[in-house]
Amino acid sequence: MPYSWSALSTSWKLLLRRSTLVLALKVAGALAGYGFAYVALRRLGAGNYGYFELAFTVLSILSVFAKWGLDGLLLREIPTLNATEGRTLTRQAMWASMLGSLVLAGGLWLSAPWLATTYGGYTGLWRATAVVLPLWTLVQVWSEVRRAQHRYLGFGLLQNSILLGMVAAAMALLPWFSSVERVLWGLAVSAALLLGRGWLDLRPTALRSLWVFRAPATAMFLTGTLFMVMTWTDTLMLGYFLEPEDVGAYRVAFKIGTLITFAQFAVNASLGPRISELWSSGDRAELQREVWRVALLNSALGVPAFVGITVLAPWLLSFFSPDFAEYAGTLRVLALGQIVNALCGPVMYLLNMTGHEQSARRTMTVASVANLAANFALIPWLGVAGAAWATSGTMILWNVWALVAVYRKTGIRTLIFVR
Repeated sequence: MPYSWSALSTSWKLLLRRSTLVLALKVAGALAGYGFAYVALRRLGAGNYGYFELAFTVLSILSVFAKWGLDGLLLREIPTLNATEGRTLTRQAMWASMLGSLVLAGGLWLSAPWLATTYGGYTGLWRATAVVLPLWTLVQVWSEVRRAQHRYLGFGLLQNSILLGMVAAAMALLPWFSSVERVLWGLAVSAALLLGRGWLDLRPTALRSLWVFRAPATAMFLTGTLFMVMTWTDTLMLGYFLEPEDVGAYRVAFKIGTLITFAQFAVNASLGPRISELWSSGDRAELQREVWRVALLNSALGVPAFVGITVLAPWLLSFFSPDFAEYAGTLRVLALGQIVNALCGPVMYLLNMTGHEQSARRTMTVASVANLAANFALIPWLGVAGAAWATSGTMILWNVWALVAVYRKTGIRTLIFVR
């Protein structure tokens, strides 16, 4: 007898409704993000696109420091607080993140000449990145607030790819966007516009009571920092050892590879606050069922994407530039790490949302050190392919390590093959 919507359980229906909304926004965001890469490559050229990716890497890393784990803390705490307490904590986190980002933006502005010497480009590129940083950081924090509140439309609209898509549309229409620096200015304007109601949560508030959350926030910050280091080490080292054109080609391959975890992002989006709710209520059985449902969807959507990318790798890359087809092997290696990531399930969410953020930090520490060493050894030897092997190898390492840690700490199984 074929399955129908009415035959599904309430939990399945809730998961699918939430995931479908986020997935639709993720599809729109992905199209916007790939549209940005396509337009930027043609408007700026491969070299300048590589410089943009380096600036975007610095922006992403510094925003993690500015937030200091407060975005993850909000995702875990808001579902357990009443409306008044949630608003207070949100205001405190927004203010603390803004102040941290302003300090870091000042440091980036002053260090712009050194970065221009180390990575090439020009001082104005890095100073434009400094201007974007506070706005970008606030968008990241507000995005997690909307997710914690189960406001998935707002959460989806605040994703990085949506902001890049807005800039891509402006680049396609306005000849003014003729340099990387001006593209970054456009990114700042997009962030300011999308922040929307988040501006209201910058009303003055006392920050003293936020101090009680310093331990879990710091643990989440360290995990986030290590994850960002591991995520962006390949790009930074490619920029140091190779040419900007190589960075641009690698980042395009990486973006295509993430299509495998495309659906995982949407499915996992509603899972963070749900884990917090079920864990705090002690309903382990329902939490296991929820995780298994997510694992099933991740596998059903991720495996076909992996097969498609592996087969069509040259064609997918040549869509962005005919010269990129030679990086098909690099894309296939990156796809291998992504499919393992999808199959292992939401392991980091489970550790962070169940109070085991210290275990998450230890996992990412090991993976980050391994990633740094692998990139340092393999990029000078194998070039762009070396970065792909280092990235995929450490992605497999931390996923398997965290999968075991989740089972030991919580008793939850995340693999679809084990129930």
